[in-house]
Amino acid sequence: MPNIFNRFRRRVSEAESLPSSQAPCVPDHPPRIDSHGSPRHWGPRAAALASGVARRSMDMRRSLAASRATAESESLGAEAAVPPAGLKQPWQVVRRSLLSSWINVLLLLVPVGIASHPAKFPDVAVFIINFFAIVPLAKVLGYATEQLALHLGETPGGLLNATFGNAVELLVGVLALVKGQIEIVQTSLVGSILSNLLLVGGCCFFFGGLRNNEQVFNAHAAQSYGSLLAMAILSALLPAAYNSLNARATELKSGTLTLSHVTAISLLIIYVAYLFFQLKTHSNLFSAVPREERAAAAQRPPKTPSDEERDAATPVVVPAVPATAVPTAVATPELPQSPPLPDTSRPSADLNDGPGLNHTVVVPAKEVAAPAGRPAAGNYNDEDADDEEEERPELTVMAALVLLLVITGLTGVCAEFLVDSIDGLTTKWNLSPSFVGMILLPIVGNAAEHVTAVTVAVRNKMDLALGVAVGSSIQIALFVMPFLCILGWIIGQPLTIYFSPFTTVMLFITVLLVNYIIGDGRTNWLEGLVLVFAYVIIGVAYFLYPKDMATS
Repeated sequence: MPNIFNRFRRRVSEAESLPSSQAPCVPDHPPRIDSHGSPRHWGPRAAALASGVARRSMDMRRSLAASRATAESESLGAEAAVPPAGLKQPWQVVRRSLLSSWINVLLLLVPVGIASHPAKFPDVAVFIINFFAIVPLAKVLGYATEQLALHLGETPGGLLNATFGNAVELLVGVLALVKGQIEIVQTSLVGSILSNLLLVGGCCFFFGGLRNNEQVFNAHAAQSYGSLLAMAILSALLPAAYNSLNARATELKSGTLTLSHVTAISLLIIYVAYLFFQLKTHSNLFSAVPREERAAAAQRPPKTPSDEERDAATPVVVPAVPATAVPTAVATPELPQSPPLPDTSRPSADLNDGPGLNHTVVVPAKEVAAPAGRPAAGNYNDEDADDEEEERPELTVMAALVLLLVITGLTGVCAEFLVDSIDGLTTKWNLSPSFVGMILLPIVGNAAEHVTAVTVAVRNKMDLALGVAVGSSIQIALFVMPFLCILGWIIGQPLTIYFSPFTTVMLFITVLLVNYIIGDGRTNWLEGLVLVFAYVIIGVAYFLYPKDMATS
């Protein structure tokens, strides 16, 4: 009997030493009572049997739960990690390309625009059809470029975006340059810079500011953008200042051409160095502002109550004193300078200042401001929750490359018909070539970027929106314009970086205004409205520009 009792105690001690997840499920209810009125305990065999059954049932439950969790994770992973579509799935490639944006419904105009020129449509109809056909082509071109950049990595992807990010402007410029339309080339490039900085950037600031109180972005990146834009303006001011000298016309023409070629080579070197600086050596300076800081700046500030409302809303604080000892005077303990904020989900909070002394402080939830770097309770924006998620490519390298080449060819055909119809359009509608190149053509090339930038700005991703708007202007000023200048040098077209004084003044004022607005790293809807109406004024000025005067 003692041996049985010792074995039972040993089994109990072993069971108690096991973790809670492995402990045998012995019933915890009181033992049954026998006929003599004394409690009847579990016997050693019954305890061992119960422990074995409980352990086996626990193992079965664990294995079942593990299998369910594995199945759920596999199903979620299969949904999240969709394999990229390749050339063997052409319908998948076409479907994902077409569904990448709602603006792609305008792709129905592409075959009509291509057939309009051979069918001898009027120049106005050819211009309008190809005008709206290039907009979705630019969007699909950007989608293919992004897919290819996801496979190649940061540095090759940055070079690829630099090449194809402004492919429409580049194609229109090359076609117009080959045809000898120097004025169209220059005005379209300057118009793209003005459109990106004023129209696209202004709409981003305005519509983003309507939804968010204030939007913040990386001030270091904004200062780098401002320096590069100032360099672009310097390259335009120097030829204008050089042509103001009192010298022979032939000497000024030759000197302006040489100065433009040297400036173009210098700008290309600066742009390559800028890509290396942004993507390699100082990539930390261009990182986006943390989501918590953006969400905190976007919150509407609480209304400051008046003194009477504050006195009426503040309850009288009565210290609670124990009944056993009533002191003659109760001193209110001194609160710290910055007390922790109470939980806004509850109307009151208890602050224990000492033993036997409680204060009940009632704070209205709407008057509690969120701490710096954290959004207020109940106003957290979940749309940015996927900012840090890794973006997965939807197309393979070959599929993205083939799509890129096909869309580039279609864009080139539509752009060629568009350029050919400009002369008929200006004659029919009595428009100046400066207005067509400065206002109409940039809207075509920037339509896709306009939609993308405004969409991300409304979602409070101002770093990305600023990169699309200002970064595109930097690409045109430091890459597209110098490239076309050197290309004109090669093919014998005298394309220079010299603009008329009117255009040069417009560029200078635009860059100065944008640098003032983005210099502090914060923006609101009023600043966006200023940029939009600045673009409207410039558009009216070029609409009234004399038709017999050149801008170059």
